[in-house]
Amino acid sequence: MEFYYHAKQSAFWNPIPLSLKNAETYKKYSSILEINILKYITLRRIANAAKVVSSFIASITLRKPIVWGMPISYSVEPTNHCNLQCPECPSGLGALTRPLGLLKLEDFKSFVDQIKHDGFYVQLYFQGEPYINKNLPGMIEYAQKNNIYISVSTNGLLVSEKNIDNILESAPDKLIFSIDGLDEETYQNYRVGGTFKDADSGLKLLLKRKKELKKKKPFVELQFIVMKQNEHQIDDVLKYGEDAGVDKVVLKTMQVSSYENALHFLPSNKKYRRYIVEDGKIRIKNKLRNHCFALWRTSVITWDGKVVPCCFDKDANYELGKLSSLSFKEIWTSEGYTDFRKGVLDNRTGLSMCTNCTEGLKINILQIEN
Repeated sequence: MEFYYHAKQSAFWNPIPLSLKNAETYKKYSSILEINILKYITLRRIANAAKVVSSFIASITLRKPIVWGMPISYSVEPTNHCNLQCPECPSGLGALTRPLGLLKLEDFKSFVDQIKHDGFYVQLYFQGEPYINKNLPGMIEYAQKNNIYISVSTNGLLVSEKNIDNILESAPDKLIFSIDGLDEETYQNYRVGGTFKDADSGLKLLLKRKKELKKKKPFVELQFIVMKQNEHQIDDVLKYGEDAGVDKVVLKTMQVSSYENALHFLPSNKKYRRYIVEDGKIRIKNKLRNHCFALWRTSVITWDGKVVPCCFDKDANYELGKLSSLSFKEIWTSEGYTDFRKGVLDNRTGLSMCTNCTEGLKINILQIEN
């Protein structure tokens, strides 16, 4: 097991060694192995990534939006329904003003057909619990047939003896399993409507059956959002992950929407906060420079085909187009998208959703990997 820090702002990150028990066995390319990136690289995708990076650099240098490539990664929402009522989640709280629904398999296939040549990383989650959508296995299979890496984030409460073999038969490349407490009190303080018993059972069943079936996928990441009520369990969760046999444990900082919730949820250890809390207000540690790489490297698609700029637009307030009437490329290169990028280059703080954004913020999060 190795320990190191990383900045959790994108699908791609560079690990920095913190301490090594067996230095000779430590592999600097562990992040590459996590996503098995070599399987998904093509010359066209390399060329596209170069276009993305170079056009972003040109944009911030010339202070005008220039886009030469297509996104490297995407977040696609299987559903915005959820089986929990987490206090800081608009989906679980029923606070979303946009309609609730399920992504259709044929719509997902159409989208994959549009992006498969240049993009190679799809996060099949945004708002909601992905496994509520019964078409999720078909989506995973279709994307992987088209040489696209798939990551799914779940609360694990729908993993059971009945469906475990189906889940593993159509396993994503990476499965993020969120457990934010190691007993009922700490777990249910935030994961309202669920139980630690069920989450723990789902995780252990998944890992046990994966081993029995000798499956290589999924790479299992245990995610633990550090809060005031569970920060005393940090050492325990690292041990819990090791004993369970997950591939990685990630301690994640929490997003909050109000000063009151900050007082209730943010941990005492400021190392695990992304906010400064003072004078009855909260502000993110990010300096919010007038640029954002996310607008060049990724995009988010809601269950009903709305294209929004990033994962901080949870209610699709900044809809840039809809796939029912336009192709993704038409939306990506549209005047509306260009104007949005220009707005960020001119004055990022003028966009309300950006004031709670971590893009470019180096938040160190401890993690452990097998």
